[in-house]
Amino acid sequence: MSIKISNLQFFVAVATSQSLTQAAQRLHRTPAAVSLSLKQLEEELGGALFEGERKNQLSPLGRFVLQEAQRELAHFDRTISTIKTYAKADTGLVRVAAVPSFAITLLPPLLKQFHEQHPQFHLDIRDMDSERVVQAVLSGDVDIGIGTVPASIPNIDQDFLFSDAFCVVCTSDNPLNRLARPLRWSDLDGQTFINSGLGAEINAAEFRHIRDHSTLSVRNTTSLLALVAQGMGVTLLPELLSRSAAGDQLNFLRLEDQRIVRSVSVITAPRETLNHASYTFLKALRAGRFV
Repeated sequence: MSIKISNLQFFVAVATSQSLTQAAQRLHRTPAAVSLSLKQLEEELGGALFEGERKNQLSPLGRFVLQEAQRELAHFDRTISTIKTYAKADTGLVRVAAVPSFAITLLPPLLKQFHEQHPQFHLDIRDMDSERVVQAVLSGDVDIGIGTVPASIPNIDQDFLFSDAFCVVCTSDNPLNRLARPLRWSDLDGQTFINSGLGAEINAAEFRHIRDHSTLSVRNTTSLLALVAQGMGVTLLPELLSRSAAGDQLNFLRLEDQRIVRSVSVITAPRETLNHASYTFLKALRAGRFV
């Protein structure tokens, strides 16, 4: 006999409820059926999953099997969800995670055009930092990710979209505006630097020193810009955000070092696994002009 997914489901239900009767109620099965499934699993494994007959204390083998079974069942649930999503090709779901700078500047007009052309598709858009974008794609929580990502990620398709420079963001009355030239890192001496968490790939020792000595970190872009507008400090953000955030209060000042740029890419699971809706959106995204 081979171990079935139902054996693991029944075992996890009993192990987490610590009562065979309660587990049977949750599973809409009889206690006898659940007990038989546990017996079959123990026979296949060659060891007891519980200490004693009351099924309320796991054996060492049981604790290990519980951990592995929960991981496998979570993967099984994601697989079923992916299959169902793919099956809804005509009324499909497009799940996108993008870094805030892209989500609030370049993505809205693309979404508007796409929605007008494909009103039958459901769009689920989330903004998050690049690290979480990668995690969301890898875990299957989203179909398409947009952000600054490592050059190579196993089992992930990646396409470059565009590059843009990092800028120092400050209030319009900050003395940095009067320099009338691109900024050097040394110009930030005496300025309170608010760490946004961006620029992890910047290797300049001067910037690392500034970032590491910052006593204020704000990861939410809206909150970060609000603090800078209040004169609490300066920060480093992609120039792309100047399209929506620059105005009377804030200025985006270029850096002298023109190597301080980021690359933005789109990442997905292998394209043959995408549902029709997500693949259609991906083609629209790749055809967009972002520079």
